[in-house]
Amino acid sequence: MRPDGVFPYGRHRPRIHSTAFVTPGTYIIGRVTIKRDASVWFGAVLRGDAQPIVIGEGSLVEDNVVVHGRVVVGRRCVIGHGVILHGCSVAAGAVIGANAVVFDGARIGAGALVAAGSVVYPKTRVPPRTVFRNSAGGNHPVLEAIGNRLRRWDGAAYRRLIRTYRKTEAAGRRQR
Repeated sequence: MRPDGVFPYGRHRPRIHSTAFVTPGTYIIGRVTIKRDASVWFGAVLRGDAQPIVIGEGSLVEDNVVVHGRVVVGRRCVIGHGVILHGCSVAAGAVIGANAVVFDGARIGAGALVAAGSVVYPKTRVPPRTVFRNSAGGNHPVLEAIGNRLRRWDGAAYRRLIRTYRKTEAAGRRQR
């Protein structure tokens, strides 16, 4: 699919790898790099106007995510629906649960899970392969199992979705 909201900012243009998948309805502005096989879904906003943003190879940025400030997302990360990433880093294989907020200077370790709805305060370090939670819901007995399952996520379901979207778009072009 062809994104409709890709804009330069000053002399900086977004760089989107040819194998990346970006849906219409996203906004990608300025110094943003989206690497090979990454996907960015409906309603996401990646604002690289102030500082650069990098979305790593094979990472998934789900619907309505907002990314701003200097942000690096490593390889094969999952950034859940409605997440806000601001001036932070997310190491390879980490999962940020839906509606979590990760603030300036925070570092999420490789394979870590930030539970849905959590707030990671500035300069917080989340160690690799740990579960971070501070949401109102507190500890959930199956959170560790969910984290283990998500860390093994291979993206197959999203790759199938992407193939279907691309086929649908190609069929639509042929009918015009």
